[in-house]
Amino acid sequence: MSERLAPLPRSAYAWHYDTAPQWNDCDIYGHVNNVAYLSYFDTAMNMALIEHGALDLSTEAEGPIGLVVQNGTQYFREITFPAKLGIGARVEAIGRTSLTWGFGLFDGAGGACAARGRVVHVYVDRVTRRPIPLTSELRACAEALLRDPATDNKETPS
Repeated sequence: MSERLAPLPRSAYAWHYDTAPQWNDCDIYGHVNNVAYLSYFDTAMNMALIEHGALDLSTEAEGPIGLVVQNGTQYFREITFPAKLGIGARVEAIGRTSLTWGFGLFDGAGGACAARGRVVHVYVDRVTRRPIPLTSELRACAEALLRDPATDNKETPS
């Protein structure tokens, strides 16, 4: 994430997840610690995958696993405890063996975008840890959540 991103409205995201910061998510300055944002994004990503039938957490699961190979966050405003949060998730790019995810973290009270995040997931064989093509379930999930970042500048930030 080398370019400076602008905050986006909720409508820029295909899927939404509500959460709240925990007391231990806060740092000594009283605001949600940066590492907690990545945790919120990771949870939203996995919940979206589960909801779309693309992630099996059972002990019998045999499909590929997703490894995070890149992540980053840009912050626009503080979040403090207590708060209600909304996480918007979308897929920004579909590769042969990878998905690029985009996230927005929204303050539930004011609705403003407080941060944007990005995660690149590469899917690998569980045993060899070598990249493998996306399964049909992963591809269907990705297509359902796909939003073209090139259209972002046509949105009005909230």
